[in-house]
Amino acid sequence: MSNKLLKKALGRAESISREDMKKLIEEQIHEADMLTEIINKSPDGHCVLFSGEVRFVNDSFFYLVPADRKLRYKSEGVKFSDICLDSDIVEFVRQQMKLRNGEEAEFSLQSSGSEIRIVRVSLIAISIDDGDYIDVLVRNITEDKRKEARLRRSENLASMTTMAAGIAHEIKNPLAAMQIHLQLLEKAFEKNGGTISKDKADRYLSVVEEEIERLNSTVVEFLFAVRPMNLEPHIQSVLPILMNIVEFVRPELEEHNIELVTAFDNYLPRIDVDAGYFKQALLNIIKNAMNAMENGGKLTLSAMLDGNYVLFKISDTGSGIPEEKLSKIFEPYFTTKANGTGLGLTVVFKVVKELQGDISVKSKVGSGTEFRIKLPVPGSERRAIEGDV
Repeated sequence: MSNKLLKKALGRAESISREDMKKLIEEQIHEADMLTEIINKSPDGHCVLFSGEVRFVNDSFFYLVPADRKLRYKSEGVKFSDICLDSDIVEFVRQQMKLRNGEEAEFSLQSSGSEIRIVRVSLIAISIDDGDYIDVLVRNITEDKRKEARLRRSENLASMTTMAAGIAHEIKNPLAAMQIHLQLLEKAFEKNGGTISKDKADRYLSVVEEEIERLNSTVVEFLFAVRPMNLEPHIQSVLPILMNIVEFVRPELEEHNIELVTAFDNYLPRIDVDAGYFKQALLNIIKNAMNAMENGGKLTLSAMLDGNYVLFKISDTGSGIPEEKLSKIFEPYFTTKANGTGLGLTVVFKVVKELQGDISVKSKVGSGTEFRIKLPVPGSERRAIEGDV
């Protein structure tokens, strides 16, 4: 039975018999008990607050977070900080009740023995007739995190296999070329009685030197792609970075008959970024775009505020990427170019992830490709934006 039906019955209580009213109340009590039992059996923790005080808390809440178990059956009216004993969770709930921005947070908690439990805490606003309630929802995501870790290990193993194959391929060709030209040089010595002119020797040795340089370049690129990146981000404006990139690439784009179009918001908040690495990431994408537009085209670079992120878009009118290859473009040594190393976009992906951002790509063969990078706006900058509004 709904509360509306009970309220309607109370509104005309004088016309309802004592027995009927008793039946209605008993049904309501039964329904309330049933709902309470269902919530108590839920694996998620619930702590419902009204004006900062606890109105209801279920059993799972006491299991999932450090809590004062003495208050299990007399929690109504106490403060959240009295029932929850984890200061970080208490502070997060306090901030969220103040900001009301719908964020959630993850906390690692020491449980029995040496086991670590990871919980996700979020706040849900509930509005009913007598006011606004807050449900502090706690979910146990420990197993989810373990599955993610196992998946990452599996992906890393697959990535290492791909990388090993790529390295073998990149090293095998220069070594083969060096071996062939050293054999040719040896035969030239045998043919000429152990002596040959410097010019003739240089023809073979120059190829060897070229292949050694190629090997060195491969190793340098490999190390750059796999080593931990020593990023040093700090909060700064991205517009100077973008303008620097524009001035750097414009001459080469014009040389390749590629029109450069820029679209930057008049106001972009500062973000936490390493200028050098971020510039390199954008340049890697732009270089790929140039290679995809052999006969000229249009490259568009834009930046705009998108909620709590700054969104960067780099789009071209090039040849596009087949759909079956889109999911592989960030993998080490995967390339669609005949002379590519397949490490450029791997570096891009690593830089974006190190900056706590996200990257996605969409493409259509014959029409072009668009990369989208989202980097988070720090909380201090968000508050500044909200203050201006």
